[in-house]
Amino acid sequence: MEVKNEIHNFHIRKAIDYIFDNFNEPLSLNDMAKYLGLNKSYFSHLFKRETGKTYSQFVNQIRVEKSKELMVHTNLSLLEIALSVGYNNQNYYNIAFKRITGVTPLKYRNQFAP
Repeated sequence: MEVKNEIHNFHIRKAIDYIFDNFNEPLSLNDMAKYLGLNKSYFSHLFKRETGKTYSQFVNQIRVEKSKELMVHTNLSLLEIALSVGYNNQNYYNIAFKRITGVTPLKYRNQFAP
């Protein structure tokens, strides 16, 4: 994802770096705003303006991209993959994955995994 090079705001760059480094951990909007020392509403507005996505859309996109790599390069179960990229609920993972890719995780794995 090339979004990092397009971001000019220091706080948003710092948030994106943190997301990439910690995608497998809980990443609430509240916690991120506190980490950056910003008001939650202001951070939310700034994030959307800089990235074109809401904070949760962005986090989900990173997690789904990481999960796609794991599907192709490991034999982990879909539950193990969901947990390892930061989802604590496989159903929510399935919904987020399908919303982003247009297919379910199982269908993706069957299409692209060796």
